[in-house]
Amino acid sequence: MPPINTLLFDLDGTLLDTAPDLVAAVNQVLLHEDRPALPLAQLRPFVSGGASVLLRRAFGDDRESPLFQRRLQHMLDYYLANIAVHTRLFDGMSAILEYLESQNIPWGIVTNKPGWLTNPLLDALGLAERSSCTISGDTVAQKKPHPLPMLEACRRLDRPPEHCVYVGDDSRDIQAGRAAGMLTLAAVYGYVPEGDDPRCWGADGLLQAPDEILPWLAQRGAVT
Repeated sequence: MPPINTLLFDLDGTLLDTAPDLVAAVNQVLLHEDRPALPLAQLRPFVSGGASVLLRRAFGDDRESPLFQRRLQHMLDYYLANIAVHTRLFDGMSAILEYLESQNIPWGIVTNKPGWLTNPLLDALGLAERSSCTISGDTVAQKKPHPLPMLEACRRLDRPPEHCVYVGDDSRDIQAGRAAGMLTLAAVYGYVPEGDDPRCWGADGLLQAPDEILPWLAQRGAVT
């Protein structure tokens, strides 16, 4: 097995728990229209699908309708202005990043979130300079599940895909990583909708919590 020397993470639902701020943005739109706010637990499983999926869950709109587009803009404007009020690294993730950095193992981010949201979020949390490579949803011509964003991360890091592990909480993450030739880990602790079984995604491992990452790597001799 090729040596593992790089870790790449999905952002929402894998590296960061962004659900509280994204759901707050949805609820801002609901309250603006005199509708009741929805509980975090109801929308949390759909956060990895992005803003459009969250709004459709809240309103049931056709995403092509003018009303949907106005609501989406309202949501995104509010989210950008309040992007890191409650968002944090998942429990245990800070220690993992610190360990990787102490061992000179580069880590990076490959997300479908657009750069105009990804960059201010990482800046607000002090992660922008720590990430060795950040590929957003608009960095290259394709998004996950296409492997192009993964391959672009490898190119920027000067790492062969087979030396990388990608961690994500959606089937498209695993599909993209596998198509790029990486090992993949499914973040079961993330935003997995009810009825979606990560065991069927084809990942090389399942993570019930972030603190399982280092033991998994240790089993493969990547860390000590």
